[in-house]
Amino acid sequence: MKIRACLVSCLLLLSFNSLALDVKQRFDHLDTDQSGYLIHHELEAQPHLLNNFSKWDKNQDNKISLVEFKNYLTNNLY
Repeated sequence: MKIRACLVSCLLLLSFNSLALDVKQRFDHLDTDQSGYLIHHELEAQPHLLNNFSKWDKNQDNKISLVEFKNYLTNNLY
């Protein structure tokens, strides 16, 4: 029984880590100028993201940080 609990815990940890990596990979792919932020012109090819830009730009600085991107995806897509 302890082995099963340990295995389940390990699998959950790995799935959370892979989710975080997936988000980072998506962000890096969209961040074409590698500034560490997503700006309007980088999202023009992603209208479903661009249309919600003001909703997920929480601090209204006209750029999306990795944290804002992660929060948006976590709350709206998963």
